[in-house]
Amino acid sequence: MTGKTFDELYPSKPDYKRFDQRNTAFGQAIEKTGNVVEFGAEEYRSKKIKEKNPGFGLVEYAFNGAAGLYEYPEGTTDTQGMGYYSWSSLGQVTKPKDIPKWEGRPEEAAQIIKRVAKYFGACGVGFTRLDKRWFYSHSRYGKPLVFDDEIDEGYITEEKAVFPTKHQYVIAVAIPMEYDEFMHAPTQLEVTTNMGYSRMHHMAGQLAEFIRGLGWHATPVGNDTAISVPIAIQAGLGHAGRFGRLITWEHGPLVRLMKIYTDLPLPQSELAHPGIIKYCEDCDKCAKHCPAQAIPYGPRTYEPVGKANNPGFLKWYGDEEACLAYWNEVGSACSVCFRVCSFTKPKKLRFEVAKWFIKNVPQLNRLWLWLDDALGYGKPFDPDNYWKTG
Repeated sequence: MTGKTFDELYPSKPDYKRFDQRNTAFGQAIEKTGNVVEFGAEEYRSKKIKEKNPGFGLVEYAFNGAAGLYEYPEGTTDTQGMGYYSWSSLGQVTKPKDIPKWEGRPEEAAQIIKRVAKYFGACGVGFTRLDKRWFYSHSRYGKPLVFDDEIDEGYITEEKAVFPTKHQYVIAVAIPMEYDEFMHAPTQLEVTTNMGYSRMHHMAGQLAEFIRGLGWHATPVGNDTAISVPIAIQAGLGHAGRFGRLITWEHGPLVRLMKIYTDLPLPQSELAHPGIIKYCEDCDKCAKHCPAQAIPYGPRTYEPVGKANNPGFLKWYGDEEACLAYWNEVGSACSVCFRVCSFTKPKKLRFEVAKWFIKNVPQLNRLWLWLDDALGYGKPFDPDNYWKTG
């Protein structure tokens, strides 16, 4: 470990401001067309099925769609405070009024939270503090988010979302995405993204209700309200890769992220080993294979490439608008960058050995990259074979 802090690994400009979610690629798509993506429309799906492209048949579309059973209110794609992401109790778990709330050391609370979250399906859990920098200034539909130091529980009105700053502790949760299915990207057999969102949604409600059942408050958050990647980094789950998404040591980029804010005191997790950043500096495999050429080459920078970037931090900035445009062209959420990443691997001892060298002997990074290419890792699986195995 280098012993560096988050702000040393990811320095920022002094004029950094909270990002407006309307400026994300999704937010811009909603403003222009009213939809996040075009490839989910019935006419589009019908056209793709009739083209008889492998991985885009009726069976694959049904599989992918059924994996994504998570709640959006009718007429919106914003999950803020909705369904299992409710900012108030669901009424499922209640503490008896004559029983005091659970109290213990932050480390004890962390141990309990980890055990519960992993039982509910998490593959990674970390803890950090509330950092206002990561909160969106406005939702993707333009609703401002403000903070209140006095309230115990947040609330959402037609005019604004009001967040309780008493919720100083953050639980960052990684939800797993399966390797075999992901290796079929960019077809509809890459069901793991949709499945991840379904798992996130249920995990949010379950874990928040558990904390409320202990007598504390909890605010579950998915892709709304606050940016997940920097929170996950601060909570020790991994680091930001060249393609802008989180890479973990345990599961590579094959995770989806959610977070829960709470007033239950929790410890600060140690940052993950920063060898991931050095490996991404030496590797540009995702940039080479990106069908939209949306991923940058070269070193990290402070300069964004488009409106959809959250500027001001030292990182790699991708062309998110070009990325989303390719989604609508290919007919899926693409995910080729995830598939070709050197950290996307099945669980085998030889890959754990490689990770040890990446952490401790980074001078060999280019050797591992060469071996990765030479052995053919990252190539897509044949969709025609998927249904032949059970």
